[in-house]
Amino acid sequence: MQENNKQLKWSIVTFILAALSVFAMFSQSRNLTVSGLMASLGESGPLAIFAALLCMAGYIVCEGIALWLMLCHNGYKKRPLDGIMYAAADIYCSAITPSATGGQPVCAWFMSRDGVPMGIITAILMIHLIMHSFASVTIGILSLIIDPSVFLGFSLLSKFFIVLGFLLLTGIAAIFIVLFSKEKEVYGIGYNIIAWLKKKNIIKRDAYWRDWTKNMLHECATSLQSMRGMGRFMGIIYVLNVLQRLSQTLVSVILFVSNPTFRSGVGPGAVSRVFVTQIFSTIGSSWVPIPGGMGVADLLLFDGLGAVLDREQALRLELLTRSFSFYMCVLLSLVIVLIGYIQRKRQYATVGKRF
Repeated sequence: MQENNKQLKWSIVTFILAALSVFAMFSQSRNLTVSGLMASLGESGPLAIFAALLCMAGYIVCEGIALWLMLCHNGYKKRPLDGIMYAAADIYCSAITPSATGGQPVCAWFMSRDGVPMGIITAILMIHLIMHSFASVTIGILSLIIDPSVFLGFSLLSKFFIVLGFLLLTGIAAIFIVLFSKEKEVYGIGYNIIAWLKKKNIIKRDAYWRDWTKNMLHECATSLQSMRGMGRFMGIIYVLNVLQRLSQTLVSVILFVSNPTFRSGVGPGAVSRVFVTQIFSTIGSSWVPIPGGMGVADLLLFDGLGAVLDREQALRLELLTRSFSFYMCVLLSLVIVLIGYIQRKRQYATVGKRF
């Protein structure tokens, strides 16, 4: 009950943040209205809208298939729909909690209720986190290869967010790699950092944080060790994570390419610039301790698109992109989670009556 109340509170906070973010974006223009935004969406056409919806759903499906495959690989024969439900729980609760801290615990709760041991759940979710980090770094490097000049179009503040996001993602991926063979050395670095933070009175419970670091790093190392000898299978999970990131990124590209107003007057290479801008915006908002990076993600995308489109059109494309790739994705995830939760309550009630 306490956990449900916590999720409800965060859902309310997220709704308020979403409303404030949308209001803040609308306030950037005196001429933009909801009807005008819908007219811009109509210019893209039904086929483009359908494609954007598919990409939005693909973000959930790719993660769901990855989780399903890992469960099957560990001997737990679940349905693909179960994997999608677990992914929806992860995505929805990640979106409504700071730094995405609530996603994996809720995902683990559903898996546990479905009979998967916690040790297997921990390994699966840790491997998913590792592959997700590698995929994010890959997409970031891809964006630099496609068009590194896009970075220069962002404001100084946006550049700071993006660079810090790159550094954190790369650092996390590097830690995972080092853990393959240097587990004790990483422990030592973590303990030294905690000791320094304690000395500077930044933290008080140093014993708690040492235990937390030890357990977290041990789980990471154990999960990484379990990946040895499974190169081909891990490659599939990695590809699914890359496809998940790309499906979200392609929403802005689809809406841009399909809308003649957005395309008019732009120079060559605009499509690739929109693509890279979306990637940079996602990376820059990934580390912000705000549910879903709301506000920051919107402003980063708007700032980057301003180097490709005029201010009015950049604002319209930003609002439409976020509506599909984030708000509708979170809403669909919530619907999937509610359906899965209701089905499981009925299932458990039926089993209880039998015995």
